Amino acid sequence: MVLEDSPMTNAGFGSNLTWEGTVECDASVMDGSSLQFGAVGAVSGIKNPVLLAKRLCEQQSIKFAYGRIPPSFLVGNGAYIWAHETGIQTIPPEELISVRAQKIYKHYKRKVEGSSIEAQKCAKKRMDTVGAICVDDNGNIAAACSSGGIILKYPGRVGQAGVWGCGTWACKDASYSVGASTSGCGEHLVRTSLARTVAEAVSNANCPTTSLHRAMNVDFIDSKFLNGLEQKLGGVIAIRYSSQEGSGDFLWSHSTNSMIIGYMNTHERAPMSHMSVLPSHEVGKKAVVEGVCFKLSRSDTVE
Repeated sequence: MVLEDSPMTNAGFGSNLTWEGTVECDASVMDGSSLQFGAVGAVSGIKNPVLLAKRLCEQQSIKFAYGRIPPSFLVGNGAYIWAHETGIQTIPPEELISVRAQKIYKHYKRKVEGSSIEAQKCAKKRMDTVGAICVDDNGNIAAACSSGGIILKYPGRVGQAGVWGCGTWACKDASYSVGASTSGCGEHLVRTSLARTVAEAVSNANCPTTSLHRAMNVDFIDSKFLNGLEQKLGGVIAIRYSSQEGSGDFLWSHSTNSMIIGYMNTHERAPMSHMSVLPSHEVGKKAVVEGVCFKLSRSDTVE
């Protein structure tokens, strides 16, 4: 929610604008202990879409009368109505438009309407989806993803942040707790189910770093589902943690030009931050993989 409230990110307030100049957000949350999932897509007028996704996730364990099945994924006006009925803050849709996003929108729309190929390439780079993973010392893990989508997207378009296994994944078993959250071009991430693909690749690997590198190259960049694309643009953060050993790995990888990472535990006063950069000639063609190891003491949580 903090990231959504920031005008610097492409989520919630400050999101990229659609072709029609409106904000439509996607978000999802997955609980690795219960394996429950909640998501919203192309929703307007919700201050914090990720909160709505979280509530939908929590609703999965509630029994509705007469055998009705609670929704796990709501879109558009239906998501807005459900949020209003459940007490989640709704606001006039125009209040989600930041001055910065408005300026960027006008700049690129003029360029695209003038049939500028270069403008379309530049617009495609403005993705900036936000995501988070959290795990505690007992191995309870959850992952979230929130996005305003690609700039000048067609109204009603839903990207990976709202799709099962593409924007987020979290799972806990006897050996490891694993979570993932993705960023990049939503269509590329949806075609490869990247969050789930990465999480399953590192879950029982001898070396999670090597497995992440292989997954990003074999299952994403060289994926048969992305054949014919000049650039494959994606990024992922992932956590694998063993509650028995009290240690884990926080990993990240991307084929985009850059990716900003932050991490901390509950006893630290400030997060560590890092900007990972890929050389321009390798963007969309190779993936960089980095990470850190961590240990949790009793009552610790890493985010």
